[in-house]
Amino acid sequence: MIGRRAKPRSNRRGAGRVGESRAGVSLNGLLALVCGVGLLLVKDGLVSMTAATSRTSVSVLMWVAAVVLLLVGVREVTGRGMRSGYRQAGRGGRRVRRAPREGLLYLGLMASLLVGSFLGGDNLLMLVVALMIGPWLLNAWSSGTLLWRCDVRRVVPGRVMAGEVVSVELVVENRKRLFPSWLVLASDQIENDSETLEARVLFARVPAGDRRSGYYRLRPGRRGRYRLGPIELSTRFPLGLIERGLVFHRPEEIRVYPRLGRVSASWYQDPSETTGSVSRRARRRGGADDQLQTLREFRSGDNPRAVHWRTTARRGELMVREFDEQQQQNLDLVLDLWQPERPDESDIQRVELAASLAATLCVETLRRAGDARVRLSVYGAGVSELAETGGPMGVTEVLDLLATVQAGSGPGRPGSATEPAGSRFRGVLVTSRRRTDVADEVDVGGGREWPGGAELETRMVVWADPHVLPSWFAIEGA
Repeated sequence: MIGRRAKPRSNRRGAGRVGESRAGVSLNGLLALVCGVGLLLVKDGLVSMTAATSRTSVSVLMWVAAVVLLLVGVREVTGRGMRSGYRQAGRGGRRVRRAPREGLLYLGLMASLLVGSFLGGDNLLMLVVALMIGPWLLNAWSSGTLLWRCDVRRVVPGRVMAGEVVSVELVVENRKRLFPSWLVLASDQIENDSETLEARVLFARVPAGDRRSGYYRLRPGRRGRYRLGPIELSTRFPLGLIERGLVFHRPEEIRVYPRLGRVSASWYQDPSETTGSVSRRARRRGGADDQLQTLREFRSGDNPRAVHWRTTARRGELMVREFDEQQQQNLDLVLDLWQPERPDESDIQRVELAASLAATLCVETLRRAGDARVRLSVYGAGVSELAETGGPMGVTEVLDLLATVQAGSGPGRPGSATEPAGSRFRGVLVTSRRRTDVADEVDVGGGREWPGGAELETRMVVWADPHVLPSWFAIEGA
């Protein structure tokens, strides 16, 4: 795989994106026009050099060649603009032509010889130019023939986690019966809201009537939608003077989930001591109200007093008691994705950290107990709410929602943040704001007040602070 990172969005022609030509007009058409005009200018000189008996036939052949070159040149130059906006969604693909650096140098050499023949009146230089046209046209014909009846498709997973390496398969099929395709380069475009990437896979040979698979690896760094396509097949074989391509409009999308982390066991035992952000009215009940449900293996951060020594001695490993409140507690989470109008890298980091924390809390809650339920409300560029959900389908719904929500810069507070979480739910508010951004936050009677004057009596406020969260929440590899 050959990867290239393109610059952010650009509307300039010739920016090098997949399927775009580097020239606004057809180079083949310009070459045909120049050669046709040049042939007309030196026609009389070339005819005079031939024998008197064959001058008429040579003159006719020169006229025919010049007219054909002019017609082909006019057709290529005038028809290219009409074809440039055409994209065929079927199997044919849109054809593109480019001249690489070697081809442009070759054209420059031919142009220099042509100008020299005009200025010096040397017909031999014109003959050299005519001979040099042969390899150019041969390369143009052969590269187009190699891509004739070729097709490409993509095999890509629909959902991945941010930071994971995903393998994307490109399958090139050659439907020709006799001729193989040589040195075919497949270029795939990957685009999200902030950048455009290009991946390339080289196929050395695709036999006639067969297909070959190639792979490139993609590691999305942030959550969101990654749009794939179009795909371009191109080749410069055999001389490398002209690059011909076929562009296939095959759009697909990868939904990238926020990265999941690990929450220490103390979060489930006493979140108020873990985060230091819970109001005094929202502290959990004492251990006397808990009912023993099951025994499990000891985890880092567990209370040593919960160790069941009799079972530990029998099994040879530390076992702790798990209580009903720890296992069956549901979650009502409000995610406040806020960032300033001109966010810097630290602001974006806070937003992504808040999304990862919210995703981890929801997923861990649903995985710890089969009948656990989650409510999720997200406030950012818009308002997105997920009704009470649970089970494996609930995990997918939560991650799908958190993968696509965007941060907003509007003032105010999340509307659902001040609503009671309910007796069966633990109320949590995760925010990407800095504490200094909420300057008018005050303690009210031991509770927590959000801007606007509403108390958060039943919700714990968790600030997505990268300097505080690592004490009880961590993302592997971050």
